[in-house]
Amino acid sequence: MQIRKDVQAVIFDEKAKKVLLVKKLDLKNFSYKWRLLKGGIEKGETEKEALKREILEEVGLKNVQILDKIYSYEFTFKNVKHLVSTYLVKANSNEEIKLQTSEVVDCAWVSKEQALKMLFWETEKEALKLLKSI
Repeated sequence: MQIRKDVQAVIFDEKAKKVLLVKKLDLKNFSYKWRLLKGGIEKGETEKEALKREILEEVGLKNVQILDKIYSYEFTFKNVKHLVSTYLVKANSNEEIKLQTSEVVDCAWVSKEQALKMLFWETEKEALKLLKSI
């Protein structure tokens, strides 16, 4: 079985008390779902470098501060085992968003409570619950 290492971000704005969710096509059930931002680690990248690159690529945020790794989980999809590391990432909700429309169809800054209702995957909800500062 192939193994892929992924990074995931709980992107939050402490002052606005909001988190950023992205809406992406879920290949498991071919429907659009609200998600935490997530992507793969490329050869030679650290987890934090991959996370900064994914954030820039998918939503265009440049002024982010990667804090602590807060959660890890794994899942298997199409004979690939994904090892996911989740980090807290501080951002400013006033920074302009530039969506990578090939992957992300929408995004929203919402309250933590709203995000917990919108997220589809339980592992992403568990990661978000670890965000204590908002």
